[in-house]
Amino acid sequence: MGVFTSLTAEEIKTHLKHYDLGELDYFEAITEGIENSNYLIATHRHEHQFLSILTIVEGANAAKISDVSAVMKHLAHYGLPIPNPRLSQDDRGHPDLQGKPTLLMVKLPGKHLETVSPEHCRQLGAMLGRLHTISTAYPVSIKNAFDSTWMDQALGAVRQHLSKAEIALLQTVIDRYQTLESSTLPQGLIHGDLFTDNILFKDNALVGVLDFFHIGHDLWLMDLAIALNDWCMNQQFQAMPAHATAMLEGYHAQRPLEPEEQRALNDVRQIAAARFALTRFETEAGGQFRKDPYDQLKRLAVLQQAAPLTTDPL
Repeated sequence: MGVFTSLTAEEIKTHLKHYDLGELDYFEAITEGIENSNYLIATHRHEHQFLSILTIVEGANAAKISDVSAVMKHLAHYGLPIPNPRLSQDDRGHPDLQGKPTLLMVKLPGKHLETVSPEHCRQLGAMLGRLHTISTAYPVSIKNAFDSTWMDQALGAVRQHLSKAEIALLQTVIDRYQTLESSTLPQGLIHGDLFTDNILFKDNALVGVLDFFHIGHDLWLMDLAIALNDWCMNQQFQAMPAHATAMLEGYHAQRPLEPEEQRALNDVRQIAAARFALTRFETEAGGQFRKDPYDQLKRLAVLQQAAPLTTDPL
C-alpha cells in the first residue's frame, strides 16, 4: 500500500491554480490506498484555511472518474455524507497532473474506526439503506466491473495461486452469482467497497463515506454482504451476531429487505468474499500482494460452513 505518483510542492502549487483555494500551506501523502494516490492538501486564502483531499486516479480507474464524480455529487445533493468534489475555476472537472486525471475533494471530519460496535453497524446499515433508496433517482446505469463474467475471467488468470479445492469452491460461487444476477432480486447502484477504512466516524456518529471507484449496477444485497463480512466478523472470521443484527435493523429501517433477499443473503456474502479474493490477487507485484487475498478465501470457507445468518427480527 502507498502512493504511486509522487508529487513535489511546486507541482501541487501549479495544480492548485485550477482552483480558488489560495496558497499552499502544506501537503502530505496518505499511504493507506491500494488503487489511487491520495494527498492531504492544506491551503489558505486570507484568514480562511481549506483542507482538501487530492486523488490522482491511477490505471483503469481513470476511465471511471466521470461516473464517480457524478455519483458523489448526486448522493451529496441528497444529504449523504459524501466528500463533494471541488469545482475548478475553468470548469475542467478533472484536470490532469503528471498526465493522470485528478479529483480534489473537501476533506471530511472524522477518523476510521479502530473498534467497531453494534451501534456503528446500525448507523452503517441505515446509511446504506438510504444510499440505495437515493440511488434510484440517479439517471444512468453504470456497468458492474466485477460481475460474474469478470469473476470467471479473473479466476482463470489466478489459478496458479490456488489449490484444486479452492478453484472448485470459487467456481461454485461464481456459478451461483450468475444465477442470482438474472433473478428478480432488487438491483441498482451500489458502492461496492464498504470496508471500515472507507467510512469515517466522529464522536460515534457516521460522518463520511469514501472511495466510490467500485460503484456499479449490481444486487443491492452485495453492498450489505460486503459490509456484513467486514464489520460483523472478527479477525478469526467468527460471526458477531449483535453487530450483524444491528446492521440489518439499521438497513431495514430505511429499505426493508424482501423475503427473497433474506433467503439469498448468505449466498451473496460468499460471492462478496470470493470477489475480493479475486480483486486482491490482481494486486500482485514482485511476488507480493498489496492486500492478502487468502484472508478472503478463509472468510469464504467459513461462510460456506456457517449457519445462515438469521433475519427473523426483520
